[in-house]
Amino acid sequence: MNEQVQTAEWLKGIRVIELGQFLSAPYGGMILADLGAQVIKIEEPGSGDGARRMGMPYGGGDALLFRDLNRGKCSVTLDFKSESGRAALLELVATADIVISNLRPGIVAQYKIDGPTLTALNAGLIYCDLSAFGHSGPLSPLPGFEPLAQAYSGLASINGTPEGPPLRTGTSIVDMGSGMWIAISAMAALQQRARSGKGAIINLSLLDTALAWISMDISGYLNEGRTPQRRANGHPLLVPYDAFETQDGPLVIAAGNDAQFARLANILGRSEWAAMPQYSTNAARLTNKETLIAEISLILKTGTREHWVQLLQQAGVPCSSYNSIPEAIASPQVQQQGIIKHSCKTHRATVCLPFTIDGHRPGSLEEAPSLGRDNGLLAI
Repeated sequence: MNEQVQTAEWLKGIRVIELGQFLSAPYGGMILADLGAQVIKIEEPGSGDGARRMGMPYGGGDALLFRDLNRGKCSVTLDFKSESGRAALLELVATADIVISNLRPGIVAQYKIDGPTLTALNAGLIYCDLSAFGHSGPLSPLPGFEPLAQAYSGLASINGTPEGPPLRTGTSIVDMGSGMWIAISAMAALQQRARSGKGAIINLSLLDTALAWISMDISGYLNEGRTPQRRANGHPLLVPYDAFETQDGPLVIAAGNDAQFARLANILGRSEWAAMPQYSTNAARLTNKETLIAEISLILKTGTREHWVQLLQQAGVPCSSYNSIPEAIASPQVQQQGIIKHSCKTHRATVCLPFTIDGHRPGSLEEAPSLGRDNGLLAI
């Protein structure tokens, strides 16, 4: 871990106004800030973003989650519900390229800081409006959070074990995914604006994000009549593609095609499987999944994780032991990726963005702003 992060200039000169709170919109703002945009976070005077208190105070200050999500941003406090506060916000919007909002349904329209109003004032503005359930339909007025989107969309229904209850994912993939879509759609709109000179109104929702994550299961149901089931670590379309116990812990094997299955069978001492009608093709293995998985499980329990992983990787069979987060971070591969940096400014480790551009990994090592730190921007 080190502080070798290039000063981001990919979005240099782009000004973003973030009317965001908690996780989804701030994550989208974080991505844009990491890429070099100036992100001005609008916060309520006195209290600010509720995420400042989302968790225990870190080092006696704002919660760690807030600091991670709002690194490298500016903080301006104003009350857009007041006449003077709204006027100050409109002055900032007039200079902005992008506005991000995940405010409660009806709030932006009530105080006339919605997409149609603001794009009428700034024709080049790109307005990203993230709701919980969408911008039309019977649930559109309702507020919502990650577990509601996972529950309502059906995402939770395919997570967990077949005999257990529906489960939400361990991390907030809907909130963070929605932030990703904010950044992706905003940059697409910037490209369009470069040609047309016109901004855009982008509507997003947590529900849409959740549905997108389970699009393959939805397609299977609509087009093939397959009702998705909870499958633990298994896969609905590939066999063997599952977790297995060994003498000292679980590993996952992902044999994605018939050739990989043949190599797996050979390593397991069952080379004849590749020629058996019930196992020779993926379609056949799907039909005989229960029997095949049981046979593989018995063999793998005779050796250790390290034993099997070494043999399988050498043979070109995709596999991995199950790592804890500390194990993963300490692994040579994660260390080599350079996605985790340590900042001398914040004295914290930071997970940067999951890609590099010309060998440089975006990720601000700046501290998140104190509440109202950048109120001087209101004079601009």
